[in-house]
Amino acid sequence: MSERTLWKTLADKESATLGKLNERKKAVVSEKRRIENRIKDIDDYILEYTSRMKQEADTEHNLQRLNGKMNMITQLANARKELEAIQRECQQALDALTNGIVRHQEELLKYSKIRQKYKEHIAHKEKSNESKELDALAIQNFISEMR
Repeated sequence: MSERTLWKTLADKESATLGKLNERKKAVVSEKRRIENRIKDIDDYILEYTSRMKQEADTEHNLQRLNGKMNMITQLANARKELEAIQRECQQALDALTNGIVRHQEELLKYSKIRQKYKEHIAHKEKSNESKELDALAIQNFISEMR
């Protein structure tokens, strides 16, 4: 494998990895949004149940209903707590993916710069060789004209 294709291959590999990481990041962001919406819904349910409890506490003293609503609020609070734990895990995964993306972007940039420098080096080398050939041809013509 030539040096030119080596750097291109490495750059292509980094690009592919970046694509996969970006897809995973999109999925995690989507999951995080979904969890945030569920937490908001649970907060709304808790607010609704507590406001109903306050209204019913003023009008009637049915302990069994009150106990049922308290149990529901407790279950909702526990579900919210579990979702917050999942949300923290999503954020950690998102942070790790972002760091991975940054590292791979740096590698891709490095490979692209090396590839570009190599191309410039080859172009300079070809131009130098062409110049040498033209100089040699000019010297031969000069010598043949002198004879």
